[in-house]
Amino acid sequence: MLQLNFKKTIRFLHLWLGLISGLVVFILGLSGSIYAFADELKEWLYQDRLRVEIPAGASRLPLSKLLPIAEEAMGKERKISRGELSQAPGRTYMFRAMKLNRNAFGYWNYYEYYHKVYLNPYTGQVVYKENAKKEFFTVVLALHMNLLMGDNVGHFIVQWSVVCFVILLISGLVLWWPKNWKRKQLKKSFSIKWGAKFKRLNYDLHNVSGFYSLLILMVIALTGLMWSFELTTEKKSKVLSDTTKMAGAMPADRILDQALKASPETAYFLYNFPAAKSGTVNVSAYQSDMNLYDRVQYRFDRYSGTLLQKGLEFNKQPLGTQLISMNYDLHTGSALGLTGKVLAFLAGLVAAALPVTGFLIWWKKGKKQI
Repeated sequence: MLQLNFKKTIRFLHLWLGLISGLVVFILGLSGSIYAFADELKEWLYQDRLRVEIPAGASRLPLSKLLPIAEEAMGKERKISRGELSQAPGRTYMFRAMKLNRNAFGYWNYYEYYHKVYLNPYTGQVVYKENAKKEFFTVVLALHMNLLMGDNVGHFIVQWSVVCFVILLISGLVLWWPKNWKRKQLKKSFSIKWGAKFKRLNYDLHNVSGFYSLLILMVIALTGLMWSFELTTEKKSKVLSDTTKMAGAMPADRILDQALKASPETAYFLYNFPAAKSGTVNVSAYQSDMNLYDRVQYRFDRYSGTLLQKGLEFNKQPLGTQLISMNYDLHTGSALGLTGKVLAFLAGLVAAALPVTGFLIWWKKGKKQI
């Protein structure tokens, strides 16, 4: 009797949490699957802005010469906050200007502006100007993170829907668990009866696909919650630029040259410009185009170009720090390379399908039990 009541409670919890969060989980699963191969799709779709011909005998121009060109192309009203400086031959440099209104409701109000300028680093030519606010993958990412509603409303709905989803995965495992481990019961629990009628097929798709994808979906959900609840935010030490030496331009070339000498195998640098007068230039040296965890972070004085702080290389970090560094790559599957991305893509499709198949189970049968 106790076991029966327990299963009944779990079934009730599973049903109502599914109905409450189902639509959001569907959107997150579908948008996550689309975004899983965003980098690969951009390489194919955006060749006009990502690649350039290398002039004979040419080398990249100094960053100090490219920055004024990017600033002029961006416009005086938009301040460049970041540069993505690929070290691969024939790749453009991308400069970004973005201003958010985190208290706004709705996607179009959340981004006050978001623009990118792509430069040919060999000639200084402006290759492409992009209103990133309207770019497809930016919209998909915002849909995934806050349902296009902004942080205050959308982010809140997403994070608690994912909490519901974690509970649904656990309760689903309890409901899936075979009553006995005899061959006939195991076959029913571990295989989909493809030739069955719709009702049975739908039930199997919900139960069996949910079981096989449970571990991957749990990793994706928990890493999403780590990010959502800001548990991966690193505590930054108070390293500041020396504001007594404000005269003169930012020594961008010296800063980039030091980062390149310290990390010569870098795939690309993220060069973050400081907002405050006492802020530092933060340069992240990513060692791979595939993942984000394998990076070295540097902080430079914005006025003198002096290296103020260097982060540990990934393989020298404590285990806990490594896991935090890998959070995004575990979430997207890129921690396992292309195989991981495929698994994340398929798991996202299953996540999107579970609310649909679950709703159909309830619609056909569950309403009689309420």
